Amino acid sequence: MDRDGVLNAMVVDAEHGTIDSPLHPSQVEVYPWVPRALVRLEGMGFGLAIASNQPAAAKGKTTLEQLRGVHARVLERAQSDGARILSSHLCFHRQEDGCACRKPRTGLLEQAFEANPGYDRRLSWMVGDGIRDIQAGHALALRTVFVGPRKIEYLKVFEDRSLHPTLRVQDLLELSDLLASRRAEWSDDTHRA
Repeated sequence: MDRDGVLNAMVVDAEHGTIDSPLHPSQVEVYPWVPRALVRLEGMGFGLAIASNQPAAAKGKTTLEQLRGVHARVLERAQSDGARILSSHLCFHRQEDGCACRKPRTGLLEQAFEANPGYDRRLSWMVGDGIRDIQAGHALALRTVFVGPRKIEYLKVFEDRSLHPTLRVQDLLELSDLLASRRAEWSDDTHRA
């Protein structure tokens, strides 16, 4: 799953009027429903892994140390009800660096499967709040979940790019409810990720 906008809130840069990922651990606000949703997803047999673009240090907005501190805080709070995130895969590059890991490329997702063998890609999901998340999931033939407000602009971009998320939900709690209610439809005897 993606991190910012899925597990934790974005922050507003009042000076520039933009929305960005947290740049300091003190800015981390994990959504209150996330710990419970992760416990439910794990209880259904899903292995949880994070795949997140984090270019802020490469852009000079903060340091790698601060970004690692942000991530540690997100993990601590997201796992507070006992769920375990198996692994985290972060890309610290900028888009113009042309790396293989940055979404929409599939490097981060491939790293997650390599770090957690035994999960069937055909039954796995990429959960994210952005176009790049859905593109990366599609490129690796994963089921995809678009999380967040159902903005007409996003739906238009999906349509223009012939992207069709498998599911659209408001948040991870709604996703866990939906998957629990439709468990037979989305499951198999093998592991899921």
